[in-house]
Amino acid sequence: KLSVVSYLSALVVSVLLLNQSDRTYFSDNALLPGLVQREFTLKEMAEQTLNSLNKLSEEIPENTVPYEWLSSQFKQIGLEVYSHNFTFNYPFASKPQYSGKNIYAILRSGRTGSTEALVLSSPYRTKLSPHSSTLPGIALMISLAKYFSRQTYWAKDIIFLISEYELIGMQSWLNAYHNIDTTPVLNHGILESRSGAIQAAINLEIHSQISSHLDIKIEGLNGQLPNLDLFNVAVELCTRESVSATFHGRSQPIETNDFDLWKEYATTTASMMISQGIALPTGAHGLFQRFAIQAITLEASEVDNKKDSYMRTSLLQMGRVVEGIFRSLNNLLERFNRSYYFYLLSSTRRYISIGYYMIPFGLLAAPLVLNALYLYLKTAEETPNRTENLWNSMPVSFVCHALGLLTLLVPLFVEKYPNLVPNYETHEVIYYTLLSVSIIYIMNPLMRANQLNRNSRKCVALLNTALLMACISLVNISLALSLTLVYVPIACITALSSRIAFKSINSVLLLLAHPLSISYLCLLSMSLFYNSEFAFNKHLLRAFEAQKKCILFYIEDWYIYGNWMYPIGCSFLLPVWLQLWYIL
Repeated sequence: KLSVVSYLSALVVSVLLLNQSDRTYFSDNALLPGLVQREFTLKEMAEQTLNSLNKLSEEIPENTVPYEWLSSQFKQIGLEVYSHNFTFNYPFASKPQYSGKNIYAILRSGRTGSTEALVLSSPYRTKLSPHSSTLPGIALMISLAKYFSRQTYWAKDIIFLISEYELIGMQSWLNAYHNIDTTPVLNHGILESRSGAIQAAINLEIHSQISSHLDIKIEGLNGQLPNLDLFNVAVELCTRESVSATFHGRSQPIETNDFDLWKEYATTTASMMISQGIALPTGAHGLFQRFAIQAITLEASEVDNKKDSYMRTSLLQMGRVVEGIFRSLNNLLERFNRSYYFYLLSSTRRYISIGYYMIPFGLLAAPLVLNALYLYLKTAEETPNRTENLWNSMPVSFVCHALGLLTLLVPLFVEKYPNLVPNYETHEVIYYTLLSVSIIYIMNPLMRANQLNRNSRKCVALLNTALLMACISLVNISLALSLTLVYVPIACITALSSRIAFKSINSVLLLLAHPLSISYLCLLSMSLFYNSEFAFNKHLLRAFEAQKKCILFYIEDWYIYGNWMYPIGCSFLLPVWLQLWYIL
């Protein structure tokens, strides 16, 4: 009963917490956002540069980056301009090799000895890119570089970076800048010149000269978030320049009805939690955060409907927003350290701190500990003359984790023997191997619990589940809440039900909670939500095909960027699931 009350209380607290969120504020007074008048006026230069870029992109091959032209623009301003070559070795199939080049320019500060730096970046997207063009953002960056070079108040170096191949180019440059090897598949090369320690970075994804709003992206790799002060600075500067600042496409709601306001907060929070929970960066800024560099992406899209036609944001306004952000960052006396790194945003002006959202998480996870304690005390009471030590169940737990590590090695095996199954694509080989391995684990009769140690194994399984969820919550609260919401009732029902009649029901519930099942159900839900007009059997097939590719994408991100999703799923979530399965 206490477990049910705790679980339901967590849901109630989560609902009430949205309306009890705090208003954002600045923790570091040194930022002084908007204290001085923004003076950027080079709108005509930005438009001329954009016209030249558009004309040049029509003349050169579709998959070519105009390196020389970009370098010449920065050289004319008087900056130090360098190129950075890198190589990406794809680890699977025929192991193709891709070469790329980044262009970066450094504006040296006249007041310090290049001990600190800020970064303004933008990816270069060719016509073959499936994403929207970033040429307006690059044009704005060049005009900002010229404006910044005329000012004498800079206390930090400013690095202007144009990356090729989206995140791969950015990851290569960051690895080369810090001179570290994070992955064997990426040869990051050597930088000709560096600046000081990078304190913050702003990534531009501006797709049009005129936009309706400026969307601020914060979710990084593995669910990392930038310091909340940086987000607040961007929102404040947008407000001062009459630019509509949005987060996941939503601005600060103005509804007076409490329920409508709650729905707006709930929608924004849910959007953030989904984005954070999948552990993928929403932009190139997400790669900076693993290097303790606070970064955000500013995205401006073209006005595409009549509803937003009255909200027109020009390159001049966007340039002044970026100028204001950099002037605030220039005031920093030390790294960001005063505001939150763990939070959820319910709007651009309201947030839920770690001190609040850990309350519903604790209530959600409490049934695992309570039921583990109940089983332990029950065993001690029923068998007072026999000591059933929890350590006796540890070998089973160890074997489950060993099986998880074995599953983790599947991509390495496919990488080493690419022609073992020549008639199948890489994503199919990996998927069917994982599926086969999971079936073998499920059918294994040697790991089933007997009556003598069943309660102790149930206790260990519940404690392992609680420990895993608690650890994930310290890194990615959205992922932890989602998994806890699913696993707590299933784990508790499996551990406490002893009747044979419930065994089939528990088996079905556990199979639905298998990591492969969860990923499939998530993709199926997305297909149903975004393409509701399709037939249901088509949704089933689309989700199945998407799952095979999605697993490969996460493995690629693990190889290239260090994404934790696949390793956590194999090394920790799967062993926990196996322990629950073997106590049936």
